[in-house]
Amino acid sequence: MLMARLTADRLRSIGGRFSVLISCVLPAVLSGCQTPPSPRGGTPFDPAAAVRYTLQPGDTILVRYPSDTTLDQEVIIRTDGQISLPYVNDVQAALRSPTELSAELNERYAAILKKPDVTVIVQEESGRRIYLGGEVQTPGEFELRPNQTLLQALFVAGGLRTEADRREVMVMRACAGDGIHILQVDVDRILAGAEPDVRLEPLDIVHAPRSTIAEIGDWVDMYINRMVPRVFSATFLYELHNEPIKTSGNSATFPIEVVRRR
Repeated sequence: MLMARLTADRLRSIGGRFSVLISCVLPAVLSGCQTPPSPRGGTPFDPAAAVRYTLQPGDTILVRYPSDTTLDQEVIIRTDGQISLPYVNDVQAALRSPTELSAELNERYAAILKKPDVTVIVQEESGRRIYLGGEVQTPGEFELRPNQTLLQALFVAGGLRTEADRREVMVMRACAGDGIHILQVDVDRILAGAEPDVRLEPLDIVHAPRSTIAEIGDWVDMYINRMVPRVFSATFLYELHNEPIKTSGNSATFPIEVVRRR
């Protein structure tokens, strides 16, 4: 059997974290604590940025032509983000607001219709999804609720597993014309009010990696517990000492003591 033993200093550290959480969260609930300024300003994850509504693949929209209602039609935005319309063929619709798409259509129809005045109306939202993976209780695809945050999404997925590294949860976001941006989040700091929560956007990917302790547990289980001959009839105990991690290049050394019991 494998057991992880915590030193007294480690227990005091955990207890200190709980006391910080209680001392910050409880006043926030009772009196409304101020969240410190976020270092995410000016990034795609800026909490102060205005919410921008955009169309997504899978959304159903109604394109109306007041000057010629025979052209009115309901279309579903394709997986490539485009829609097909009479006389103008394919038009990019995804990641644009309905107003921006209307402006594009009016510009294209200006030479075709005397008075285009084309409007775009959202009929059904189907493309608002987020994806949670890694060390979460229920990984998978989830519907994105209006103004949903990272913590809310994690709660919907059942929360983080005990093996998760709560300090390095990743949020990946694809931005049109600007590649993929990745934000590393410390969930405990958000819970403590030290950082603002992350407002999620459609197609965001959240990944919770395994913690170092969980990885070490796997290593001990694989290379010690499973590989030692059964004839020894021994049970192993491994202990992580409360000492600094020694790093060298891309590798890290953790002080582990393996004790064989008879």
